[in-house]
Amino acid sequence: MIPLLTLCIFNALSGLALAPLTTATAINTNTANAKATVSAAVASYDYIVVGAGAGGIVVADRLSEAGKSVLLIERGGPSTWETGGRYAPDWTEGQEVEESLFADNGTFWWCDGGGTAINGGLYWIPRDADFSADAGWPSSWTSHAQYTAKLEERLPSTDAPSTDGLRYLEQVADVVGELLDSQGYTQVTINDDPNNKDKVYGYSAFDLIDGKRGGPVASYLRTATARSNFVLQQYTTVLNVVRDGSTITGVKTNDTSIGSDGIISLNENGRVILSAGSMGTSRILFRSGIGPVDMIALVQGDATASANLPTEADWISLPVGYNVSDNPSINLVFTHPDVDSYDNWADVWASPRTVDAAQYLADRSGVFAQTSPRLNFWRSYEGDDGVTRWLQGTARPGAASLTTSMDYNETQIFTITAYLSTGITSRGRIGIDSSLTARTIEDPWLQNDFDKNILIQGISDIVNSIGNVSGLTMIMPDDTTTVEEYINNYDTSSLGSNHWVGANTIGDEGAAVVDENTKVYGTDNLFIVDASIIPSLPIGNPQGAIMSTAEQAAAKILASAGGS
Repeated sequence: MIPLLTLCIFNALSGLALAPLTTATAINTNTANAKATVSAAVASYDYIVVGAGAGGIVVADRLSEAGKSVLLIERGGPSTWETGGRYAPDWTEGQEVEESLFADNGTFWWCDGGGTAINGGLYWIPRDADFSADAGWPSSWTSHAQYTAKLEERLPSTDAPSTDGLRYLEQVADVVGELLDSQGYTQVTINDDPNNKDKVYGYSAFDLIDGKRGGPVASYLRTATARSNFVLQQYTTVLNVVRDGSTITGVKTNDTSIGSDGIISLNENGRVILSAGSMGTSRILFRSGIGPVDMIALVQGDATASANLPTEADWISLPVGYNVSDNPSINLVFTHPDVDSYDNWADVWASPRTVDAAQYLADRSGVFAQTSPRLNFWRSYEGDDGVTRWLQGTARPGAASLTTSMDYNETQIFTITAYLSTGITSRGRIGIDSSLTARTIEDPWLQNDFDKNILIQGISDIVNSIGNVSGLTMIMPDDTTTVEEYINNYDTSSLGSNHWVGANTIGDEGAAVVDENTKVYGTDNLFIVDASIIPSLPIGNPQGAIMSTAEQAAAKILASAGGS
């Protein structure tokens, strides 16, 4: 995981202000933490999409493009400038930029764009194999390239985000490139050949646009909001879907201004699409009487939520929350005399380097035109169980939570984060607690020796090559700790990457939550389009795979009946 405080502050900057979003709620845009003040008249819709993240925005755009009436409900509020966000440091001098990562509100991740509005922006075009039967996808999904092509057309990637086409602060890329060259890696432009992911490295690729935060907000949401049949409702939490047996008739929200019950209804033959992420979607399902009995029983025991549960005869038993994967990630910290740690990114909010700030404000170029990653790499390893697993690495200036017994020059530190990626066989479980808060019940990281041994092997290969680069020193783990000891004692709270997939996996009835059309088993018109239906980890940071998934999901949903 890339620690939040090491991300460049402008990883959340947005472009020029556009026409206001069409919303069902009038929003005070003085701050990204503003609250909704007025609600529009209640309407019904062909499609209600819950969650304005990577999956929800894409599917809502495609459905509205097809002429359907679409309501996109977001639990949070504005993120980037064009969505109404206005949280920015003083030195931006009122320019049309917005920063959401360091917002005061601890729930900043609930916002337009979801994780895509506040993450590191790394954008990997998925491989063909990411949508293969071997990866767990139904056969009807395996001819997927056309949908990835649609994504690339709408949202191209770049490994040189600065508007002047130059790369900045690339010393880390040079040093790590030399380290990888000594292991027989090849330098490539990574997204030019997404299928080539073995012993390759290249400059980090992003979904940034014109030196600003891009992603689905600056592409798919932008086109959706231009349509009169699309509505975005912010600051609204969906508590559960409203069920009449197997049929969904609407969603129950916390917005009592639309009526004491907070219900928003579907049109006849309408559909609800849950896109609230692995945690959020699972919780909504539990609260709707869908999932394992032990989770629904917790809802039944809640005095308020139980009133909205269907009768036990209508509960739908599905493996919601199981099959969860996330990348285990380990940080290695180094020093090298050529590296500029960029003050560990500590001052970029309050007092950034004057020259860099001025350059960015002038034309969106320079250091602040991208986030902190500078280089990425992949390598495959075959485990003793015969399964091939991939190691992914991300290198960036600076470090977070550095613990070492060694002396070091803090101006020269950088981090390599080593992730275990595609092929891992460890799985966890997501559920809720007695307060109905979504949480992990079983951690998904390194639950078997096959996964752990490959991670140890991959990191050992990095460490054993340090002597091939003059001046390179590893300070975490320090020289008193072996790689195996370091991994075995790694803080579990720092091990995850927040790349949760699989909680509502697609697949065959009896073993999955949704069918090949992303419809929830046992229902007539409830669908899921988010990371939770992806059956196994894709090759890289998942936002590209999620958006590509949403492209095919939208096509399948539209191809079947419903939504007049």
